[in-house]
Amino acid sequence: MHYLFESQNPALAQQTLGSVETLSFRGLGLTPIDCVVLSHVIRLCDTIKYLDLVNCRIQCEGLQRLGPALHKCQDLRLGGNNLGDSGVKLVSAALRNPDCKIQTLWLEYVGLTDSGAEDLTSALSTNHTVTVLWLSDNELGDSGVKLVSAALRKPDCKIQRLGLDSVGLTDSGAEDLASALSTNPSLTELNLHGNKLGDSGVKLVSAALRNPDCKIQRLKLDSVGLTDSGAEDLVSALSTKPSLMWLYLTGNSLTDRCVPALRDLILTLPRLELIGLGENKFSPTGKKELRSLQEPRPGLKMFV
Repeated sequence: MHYLFESQNPALAQQTLGSVETLSFRGLGLTPIDCVVLSHVIRLCDTIKYLDLVNCRIQCEGLQRLGPALHKCQDLRLGGNNLGDSGVKLVSAALRNPDCKIQTLWLEYVGLTDSGAEDLTSALSTNHTVTVLWLSDNELGDSGVKLVSAALRKPDCKIQRLGLDSVGLTDSGAEDLASALSTNPSLTELNLHGNKLGDSGVKLVSAALRNPDCKIQRLKLDSVGLTDSGAEDLVSALSTKPSLMWLYLTGNSLTDRCVPALRDLILTLPRLELIGLGENKFSPTGKKELRSLQEPRPGLKMFV
């Protein structure tokens, strides 16, 4: 690519990379100069759809060099780079581009805070292309998630899959997210692993799940401080969702008390393919009873 850049021959670049759809540099360190070269090539080749720059040690300066080309990629993965709020602001500019093609955007562990989330969510509020958004492992807190929730409530929001694992969300901020969940008909996957929701936060989510407009298919609530009390309310809400395919409740404090409710849920949902229940507090008897449910549901994958 450096040779192509130095040649300054657009026809040669298009001839060389004209059929390439995927570029992955995952784990390779890219300098700002590398980013200039990469941006040049992407702008010349309209076929590049997937750009994976996860853990490439790109910082704000490098992303600035990539900026003019980011909007052209359909699947853009920038996780694990120290972009900070200023770097994410450059991504937001790409989302505002009228020619933006970004459908999948991965921004996990990039140093995003609630301050930077304001600009990002503002861009998402007017963007009609993004359907997959991963913001996990950033310091959003309740205030940052509140901004994301506001974007989800916009009638033109097309986000279908949302990753908010380990973003500092608590039960206090769950109310805004639950409000968005209950009114957003496009959201089918929600990941909340590692947030301190507790039973009160999960109950807010459960209330949203009961809304007929909620079309959730995959729900991840690993390590959120859930106990039997909150689980029973959650299971009751999920029993009204025949579309549910995946449910992760790993790493909570569930006991044998909620086994009957889980059994009924598993037998009720026709499309359930996977349920994660490991690292809870089930007795050997409880685990055995849960595993026995795989017999009437041979296609079901269960982790207990």
